[in-house]
Amino acid sequence: MTSQEQKELIEGAGLVGATVNPATLDRLGRFIDLLVVWNRRFRLTGDRDRGLLVRKHLVDALAVTAELPPSGMVADLGSGAGFPGIVLGCVRPDLTIRLIEPRRRPASFLSEAIRTIPLPAAQALEIRGQDAASDPALRGNSARVVSRALRLDILVPLARPLLAPSGEVIAMQTPATDEVTARSIAQASGLDLLRMRDYRLPGGEARRLLFFGSPA
Repeated sequence: MTSQEQKELIEGAGLVGATVNPATLDRLGRFIDLLVVWNRRFRLTGDRDRGLLVRKHLVDALAVTAELPPSGMVADLGSGAGFPGIVLGCVRPDLTIRLIEPRRRPASFLSEAIRTIPLPAAQALEIRGQDAASDPALRGNSARVVSRALRLDILVPLARPLLAPSGEVIAMQTPATDEVTARSIAQASGLDLLRMRDYRLPGGEARRLLFFGSPA
């Protein structure tokens, strides 16, 4: 990662309530370098420009880091090119992170990223979100289930059986996902909308985190 990219990442992290130390910057730099190489061949992300990957995708993923638990498992549903799961692992390599991705090529990339960075506590699982609850290691064990890729009406019912008793679902959405709709989707899966948090990316794009958990 260039010094300019590091500067933009540090400034962007501040905008979304995150901080990055030198060790985190090094891990994130290895991740972006690897993603750029894979993107040339497989187009894992729609945006392939390094600057956009940093300002738009890395910074967005960093917004979740303040919401991570002190310990426990974090599951990323539909991890794709590693946003946010790999980024969360770069910030918190101590956490057990499971990257759930059904497509072979992205899953292979995630495994390679885990080896290259490295992130010893992370693992990529080539399975569908619908099948994750059948895995006894995943079912009922996640302190957080997060997703940037899935629509809310798909994410919440898939995430519900993965949650530990006091766990939360974190949905990375845009402000177009309104509170009334979110509450309705949550209630259909036996969850409550706990809160919402809005923020903006360095380019001005509006983003929203929605938090779901068991009713009090």
